[in-house]
Amino acid sequence: MKRTALKIGYIGTNFHGFQRQPNLRTIEEELINTLQRLEYFGDLKKARFRIAGRTDKGVHSLGNVISFQSEKEVLVNQINTNLPDDIQILGKAPVRFGFKPRYAQMRQYRYILFDSDLNMDLLHQCANIFKGTHNFINFSKREQKTPIRTIEDIKISTPLFNEDVKFKNNNLTSLTNSCSPIFIDIFGESFLWNMVRKMMRIFVLVGKEKLSLDQVENLLNPKINEEKACIKVMNADQLILMNIQYDNINFIKDDYAIERFKRILIKNLLNYQRNYSLTESIINSLNDI
Repeated sequence: MKRTALKIGYIGTNFHGFQRQPNLRTIEEELINTLQRLEYFGDLKKARFRIAGRTDKGVHSLGNVISFQSEKEVLVNQINTNLPDDIQILGKAPVRFGFKPRYAQMRQYRYILFDSDLNMDLLHQCANIFKGTHNFINFSKREQKTPIRTIEDIKISTPLFNEDVKFKNNNLTSLTNSCSPIFIDIFGESFLWNMVRKMMRIFVLVGKEKLSLDQVENLLNPKINEEKACIKVMNADQLILMNIQYDNINFIKDDYAIERFKRILIKNLLNYQRNYSLTESIINSLNDI
């Protein structure tokens, strides 16, 4: 009997989150059904099936982690062939029998902003305020016994459009460049429910100069018995769980699986391009009516 951890990539658009729910499509349900069908395990308790994080509906991942015990050798490509295209195993690692993926050394989330009028200097100043250990009670969806969390680092970047992806015309390229995406990568051991998405609302308000840096400081240091702030969460579909790291565990990435996932995503991107071109043609044609 061996225990294996798998690194999971998925596009969350067509899922109702990670955690199993009755009569709803979820990532966890698809994974369990596939692994049971391939006879990696039967009973979940005996397999000690565990997950690292329960991402919300619409959230994507390149680095969520599950673990289980099985008498069979885990074959990544066999599992991927039987999984739907929007979930793929990207790597695996042998782990000790007591391994619990929930207890990670570091998590990395990436939120992608498409606002074109954000003050980049203020975004960096806002990031510096969030770094370190704070009371994040105002950034949680529900009351927490321990709202204290530590943000190890926040990196802000403005990457160029990926030139490796070639298209028959430049419609999608122009659309992507016009959006000027901003990547905000947040690193920490653990996060409260909705914490990242609420943080991103504050980043946007600061970047649009609608919220001062002093007000951000006050949100992170609420007074005792002070009423909890109402911070609206940002969209889930702009959030990616990029990676989860553990002490002394090195995942062996599967190059074939990664290339397969890339091909699936490029195919989806081409379909988006066709839909964009069609919609654009209809809009332009309305001028001729």
